[in-house]
Amino acid sequence: MPGTSRQSPVASRQSRFALYALRFTRLRVGTLPLIILALILIAYLALGAFVPKPPSKPDATWVRITETGAFRVGIDPSFPPFESDDGKGNLKGLDIALIDEMLREWSSTNAVPIHPEYIYTGYDGLYDALKAGQFDAIVSALPYDPKKTEDAAFSHSYFDGGPFIVVREGDSTSKTYRDLQGKTIGVELGSTGDSFARRWERRLNYMLREYDTSSDALTALQRGQVDAVFADIIAFNDFASSHGGVKTVGDPLVNELMVIAVRKDTYTLLGQINGVIDAMKRDGRMEMLWKQWLTSSKQ
Repeated sequence: MPGTSRQSPVASRQSRFALYALRFTRLRVGTLPLIILALILIAYLALGAFVPKPPSKPDATWVRITETGAFRVGIDPSFPPFESDDGKGNLKGLDIALIDEMLREWSSTNAVPIHPEYIYTGYDGLYDALKAGQFDAIVSALPYDPKKTEDAAFSHSYFDGGPFIVVREGDSTSKTYRDLQGKTIGVELGSTGDSFARRWERRLNYMLREYDTSSDALTALQRGQVDAVFADIIAFNDFASSHGGVKTVGDPLVNELMVIAVRKDTYTLLGQINGVIDAMKRDGRMEMLWKQWLTSSKQ
């Protein structure tokens, strides 16, 4: 405006600095340490944000595995096709093939070849033995159990053992459980398929027929005594390979994810297990194991 003088930018900055300096000299004595502490805290946080953290140390179990070459596995060898013993100490099954593939990959980057040491344990005692340090991991057709997460850490899943809808081969109309409304459903008493059927029994007007085994239910399906059976893929494969005439449709009705359990302090081991499982899913090796050990007539 006419008659008003304007300060130069330099003079203006000098004035602001003088004002800040004046305010600083008016601070009480007790305020200065707080400002210094705040500046130190800001500098520490900035350092943490820009300086990469050193990698965490591997857990003691993983160090022992890589140094000794021994991976101790807790297993109940009584559940084919996941694991079984031929009576002479020779193990076979999907879980055994998975461990072989895992150790082959670990050994490829380790100075000492890593081999499995199988420790037979009754299924009901696997978690207690793991907690006691009798072995490093449970690999025994173990379903994920959220109630056990306080005692153990679980790997990514490597198989879904949930029940499927099984119908006769000529059935082209049953695609989902909703398509079975008002029909007769066969289930093995107490199975996951039984629980699922009961959940929808009233809403979809299922007529349930219970059997002692999945094989009995599937025999009833083949004979036309029921319209469908809710059975897991293992029971289906056993029946289909010897009898035929049935097929599965759709995806599992309920997820029953098979996992590997380790102690919660073995975080490096868990990461190594997950790394192999994920890689095998990506490159097709996991699907090859499914086909090898869980051959299905699924359409």
